Amino acid sequence: MKKSWGRWAWLAAGTFVIVLIFYNLSRNPEWRNFRWDRLWHSIIGASPGYLLLAILSVYLSFLVRAARWQFFMRPIKAASLWVLYVGQILGFSSIFLVGRPGELVRPAYIAKKENVPMSSMIAVWLLERVFDTIAMVILFAAAIYSEPVNPDTPQGVFALHEMHRWGHVLFGLTGLLILGLVFFRLKAARMTALALKLFAFLPERALGAFARFLRSFVEGLSVIRDWKGLAGSVVTTAVLWAINTTMFWLTFKSFRHHMGHLPWLAAGLTLFCAALGLLVQLPGVGGGYQVGIILSLTEIFNIKAEPATGAGILVWIIQLVPTLVLGLIFLIHEGLSIRKLEAIAEEEEKAVTLGGI
Repeated sequence: MKKSWGRWAWLAAGTFVIVLIFYNLSRNPEWRNFRWDRLWHSIIGASPGYLLLAILSVYLSFLVRAARWQFFMRPIKAASLWVLYVGQILGFSSIFLVGRPGELVRPAYIAKKENVPMSSMIAVWLLERVFDTIAMVILFAAAIYSEPVNPDTPQGVFALHEMHRWGHVLFGLTGLLILGLVFFRLKAARMTALALKLFAFLPERALGAFARFLRSFVEGLSVIRDWKGLAGSVVTTAVLWAINTTMFWLTFKSFRHHMGHLPWLAAGLTLFCAALGLLVQLPGVGGGYQVGIILSLTEIFNIKAEPATGAGILVWIIQLVPTLVLGLIFLIHEGLSIRKLEAIAEEEEKAVTLGGI
């Protein structure tokens, strides 16, 4: 019951943030004159060819993710690319259906299919988050420093100025994160002991969970000592985020006006803003993700409200529908159901929360 109330509280908070954003947008003169017919025409007028390429890029991104997990798992086991690909599809389908708890479906499915400990797959999942964060910051820095477009509104100029300021901070923090990860891996035993000593004030159960988390994280970082695995992980991460950016860019290209001429790095900056919106993502609905896309297009790239909203909707559909379609096919093939996926997600979330991995 407490878990259920916690989830509803999180959904309510996310909904409130999204409503607040749209309320503030409604006070903008352009948004007060928003026309639904123009939104509809911008969506139905999108080029099907570019949208088809965008859909194919979504499927390709899952294949690259699977290949990256192969490199991450090199110190543990030579995993099947097919199992990893199915795991990516089922995992992201679960995120769309049940929200953030669905993240744990991927490591749980792969651990079961590859007969490896769940703790090692949690370690890989954590490492994936680290690599993705570093890639996103580098993409963000490349986009703002290349200045793909110069905003001509006071809001846009201010937003770009703030992005430049935070870009320096994020880039510095990312450099420290990389150095910290390397140092932590090379001095894993000493750093783990130090961390446990610093948090010795925690209750015994919590301290045990923290110790298991540290062991899992060190296990995931073992790829750093495997230079072939590390190189493969870095290359596949770069390719993955290039594909993700290209999916946004192809969607923008499908529109027959100013947005169709945005440069590739502008799509990368929009992707970064969308990723920030994931903090208030709602299961099956999205929300913050689309808001991040719309705000970046309107406030930074001077795109009108209707086509910007259309782009946010199309990006969401392009990612959601193909993933769910293939996910349902794999569910049938694996003899699973949506209810079982949700049960897996809840079970693994509880295990991680209680330190049972």
